[in-house]
Amino acid sequence: MKNMKRTILSIILAALTMGAVAQSADSIRVKNDTTGTKKIFSEIAEIFPKYPGGEKALMRFLEKNVQYPDAAQDYDVEGQVIMTFFVNEDGSLSDISAHDCKINRFNTTRFSQETESKQKELKQQFAKLFAKEAYRVIKKMPKWTPGKRNGIITRMKYNVRISFVNPYK
Repeated sequence: MKNMKRTILSIILAALTMGAVAQSADSIRVKNDTTGTKKIFSEIAEIFPKYPGGEKALMRFLEKNVQYPDAAQDYDVEGQVIMTFFVNEDGSLSDISAHDCKINRFNTTRFSQETESKQKELKQQFAKLFAKEAYRVIKKMPKWTPGKRNGIITRMKYNVRISFVNPYK
């Protein structure tokens, strides 16, 4: 059962982790010059931050470390969280935050037994559970290889999508 759980989680994480992007690659900044007009320019990353060992190693790390919260099992809840963080010049991670916490699926029969306000509350609780678990896993990551812009090692923002699938069904 444990191997099946890991396999299912692995497949989902592999598919969704491929969506990870370095956000600051095309960041647009607005500057005011002396005339008061605004200039817009784009900064392009030459080398994006990289998890040690690359994408496959990142997927293995997530597969090994992400745990489906037991509390979500009763309602058969599944969802996803996009985690955003910065890869600093030394490869450390900072400013970790969860965004776009979504509940994709749940046991409608079980949920329908609850009031509307309780359903909304439960969905928020499960989204928070998923975000906390994803945060825990990102905090556990080793240092990354930092990105470069204009040949200079630069702090860059990075997103990773983490999915939670009930391994017990």
